[in-house]
Amino acid sequence: FFNAHTQQPDISQIDFSSVRVDDLSDNQIKRLMDQARSRGMTVQDLEADAIARGMPYSEVLKLRERVIAMDPATVRPDIDTDLPPREETGISVPARRVLISPDEINVFGYDLFRRENLTFEPSLNIPTPQNYQLGPGDQLIIEVWGASQQTYQLTILPEGHINISNLGPVFVSGLTVEKASDLIISRLSTIYSGLRGPSPNTYAQVSLGRVRSIKVTVSGDAFMPGTFTLPAFATAFNVLYLAGGPAEKGSFREIKVVRQGEVVTSMDLYDFLLRGETALNIRLQDEDLVFITPYRKRVAVTGEVKRPAIYELLENETLEDLILYCGGFSSEAYYKRLQVDRKSESQRMLLNVESDLFSSFLMRNGDHINVGRILDRYENRVTIRGAVFREGEYSLTEGLTLTGLIAKAEGLREDVFLDRAAIYRLQENLQIEVRDLNLERIINGAEPDIPLKREDLVMISSVLELQQERTVRIVGEVQDPGTFPWARNLSLGELIRRAGGLNEAASLSRVEVARRVVNRDAVRPGNQVTEVYSFPLDVRLSLEDEASSFMLEPFDMVFVRRSPGYQRQIITEVRGEVNFPGSYAISKKNERISDLVMRAGGLTDDAYLPGATLIRRVERTQAERLERLASLDTMEIEIDIEEIMAAEEQSVGINLERILRNPRSADDLILEEGDILTVPQELQTVRLNGALLYPVTTRYQGRMGLRGYVSQAGGFADNASKSRVFVVYANGSVDKTRNFLFVRSYPRIEPGAEIIVPQKPERQPRTIQETLAIGSAMTSLALVLVTLINQF
Repeated sequence: FFNAHTQQPDISQIDFSSVRVDDLSDNQIKRLMDQARSRGMTVQDLEADAIARGMPYSEVLKLRERVIAMDPATVRPDIDTDLPPREETGISVPARRVLISPDEINVFGYDLFRRENLTFEPSLNIPTPQNYQLGPGDQLIIEVWGASQQTYQLTILPEGHINISNLGPVFVSGLTVEKASDLIISRLSTIYSGLRGPSPNTYAQVSLGRVRSIKVTVSGDAFMPGTFTLPAFATAFNVLYLAGGPAEKGSFREIKVVRQGEVVTSMDLYDFLLRGETALNIRLQDEDLVFITPYRKRVAVTGEVKRPAIYELLENETLEDLILYCGGFSSEAYYKRLQVDRKSESQRMLLNVESDLFSSFLMRNGDHINVGRILDRYENRVTIRGAVFREGEYSLTEGLTLTGLIAKAEGLREDVFLDRAAIYRLQENLQIEVRDLNLERIINGAEPDIPLKREDLVMISSVLELQQERTVRIVGEVQDPGTFPWARNLSLGELIRRAGGLNEAASLSRVEVARRVVNRDAVRPGNQVTEVYSFPLDVRLSLEDEASSFMLEPFDMVFVRRSPGYQRQIITEVRGEVNFPGSYAISKKNERISDLVMRAGGLTDDAYLPGATLIRRVERTQAERLERLASLDTMEIEIDIEEIMAAEEQSVGINLERILRNPRSADDLILEEGDILTVPQELQTVRLNGALLYPVTTRYQGRMGLRGYVSQAGGFADNASKSRVFVVYANGSVDKTRNFLFVRSYPRIEPGAEIIVPQKPERQPRTIQETLAIGSAMTSLALVLVTLINQF
């Protein structure tokens, strides 16, 4: 048990399977703990090490009690060792236990109903369920279009029918939307004859508008029991969310839905939480009762599992089920044997459960399992780093020396620095000792080889690591500018060739080389910071005698200038109804739209001038690029970086008819690179978008005004802002609605136009303070008026 020379316990050599704690003196236990602390081990680490090496758990408990009796501060100071039982979970913290307390974790599933960013509110923006039955309070929207146009918004009356003008009541309660639609359209055909026959010219559609409300009661152990009003689409999960889910004593595994005195389903929320199953999430009906029963069995799992929490188990569920619920063990878990802290009739007890018994071991209410970690240490590891062919960690075999480890690493690299190496060695007191070596003398046998020990780190330097990386850089008009490794006798011409040669825009008059000024003997800075050399060049990269013999030095920078006479072509494009559509190069800087039309052979007979458009590339500003980048996450930035930095294409409103009538006028814009002029054929449609009941694209009718087209889209929606309607014409220009007093003048409609109806802005509800302030202001105004009237 003790080292014969130092009389100190050597933990790595102790046979814990034969240790009897009762036979140890207090002084021996104290020295054992001192040795453990010197190795960075806590009481928990020592216990885990002893259990892993065969100490019975009964002896571990005795050792813990002896340690705590000698030094009470050994117990974690942040845990109250005498905490009272947690009544709401049925799980208590045993006194004098060095474990993570179950009071520090939550019941699994509670956060599902407590998160602000998670909601189970029923969505109404979904297709009507096929089995949804209509009932009193539901609203039906009936649209008739074609030769006849009419819209009905009818609510099903308590008697179960709707009243259609000129038709009378139609009984639809209890029918699905599909069957009700067939019935209503059949009845409508008696007043709209165009709905019948082999060639109908009138059409009808029935859809569900507002959904009726139902009342559902949540009782039992709910967080907020009560009666809730929900849409008829609501499910059991919806009402559970409104009720805050189960309370502290409520069950997640047995939630009953009672309908007319009978249990129609019993839900287990673990099916949803752990497996994503929603089959039992039934749709509720009016007067349903959702009853949350009390839990029957809860157990706590802490330590090295993926989801530490308090879990609810059914009667026949085992420890294996519990491990499945907590997501399994973490990668650092010690799971060969688990300890179950169990409450007996009068006190607590510990049970050791081997891994082969997990599937048959039944848990009890109040059980607590703390899964420990494997030991984070190696007993036979050495490491080598630096100028060897295979750096890394190796097993420490008997008799392994420094040269043997180098051989395992497949030898020294050519760039090795032989004059010096180092071994970092872990001492018994866990301090690091560094031993410098002359590697060349050891390899040659002039000095003895060095035996290695556990956790030794051998560092062998490279000559390249001891000097700054040497590079040269070339910028400017070359094919592949950038930074290149420097090598001896690297010439200027060779560097230009490595950069891919010159671009067409390169100037041949001179190439400049900028060189650092380095004076290691100087004691103060000088005036000159860079030496600059300039050489002429030709297209074959031929240099004069002086330049051809000029060799680059580390950190030189080479500049290839752009020729002042170089100008690349600027391309525009014309599409559509011109005689020769295609791409055209701008021949002079002030070339205009009228010039481009003339070069394209003029317009064809089918050209529609009011619809002509000019698309122009507009470069984003730096602020716009930063704003776009800020709106994306990292993954989107990697995908969209080219789109973010690229130019945007925008339509420029032009009047081609006026441009061709008055060439070179202010309307006749000067062309820019990337401009696209499009001259379409005569357009025959009008498009409607925005806050409309049925946005469509319809045929252009010359005498019809804006409201006529809106009627073809079903009319304005309830949230339509009629005073802000605007029209985008085919050539990209825009016209808005004008309002004067009570007169509203809508824009004209032309072929190819798009009518856009904006939505009304959402208004925030008025607060009590705002209401009181307005009332106070009105009262003051009234008093002023009364005073003025009395004076006159």
